[in-house]
Amino acid sequence: MHRRLLVLISAAALLTATATAAVASPWEREDISEQGGAGVVAVEGAKIFRTANGVSASVSMPTPEPGSYVYPQGATASGVPGHPEAFTLWVFIFFNPEECDGDCDGADLRSTNENVIAGGFNAGGHLAGGPNLTITGHVNHQSRVFGGDNAESLAVALNLGFDLADAEIHLAVAPHGALDPDLLPEQTSTPVGDPNFWWLAIFK
Repeated sequence: MHRRLLVLISAAALLTATATAAVASPWEREDISEQGGAGVVAVEGAKIFRTANGVSASVSMPTPEPGSYVYPQGATASGVPGHPEAFTLWVFIFFNPEECDGDCDGADLRSTNENVIAGGFNAGGHLAGGPNLTITGHVNHQSRVFGGDNAESLAVALNLGFDLADAEIHLAVAPHGALDPDLLPEQTSTPVGDPNFWWLAIFK
């Protein structure tokens, strides 16, 4: 009887510890929207982990079927379906979202409003040929910033006193079309197309 009681107590302690760890997870999760925002492609398929100096990011979603979506045109995109296809993961950080013109989006990265402090950062690239597309990465003060003349680096924003804990963060998956060896490594590391037609997850 005594041994059985000890087993029950141990099991209860383990369950409590597991539940506490789950509640205390530093990762935030959000759904990934279809290209153009028409629906959800992966429930809680995106996650981020904010630190004082950077953001870890991960997306996991079904690999878009070649030829079934809009292909962007650009210097780093083949613009045609194929196998495998290239995708990039982007972290858009809006450090003071209250200054966005309505909902924060790509236009705010190019805003002439000097109070808008935002930047776009490449967190990784991947060639996907299987059923699942998973890309993970991290951005910090050394990450190159994209997004227009007024986009700010992470280092500048943090030096201005902004806190990543208060920022609105978007994760976006951009398609680059069929693999083209002549476009590597840029095909998996640089922007392409209109962000409004990327797969998107928003963390507020």
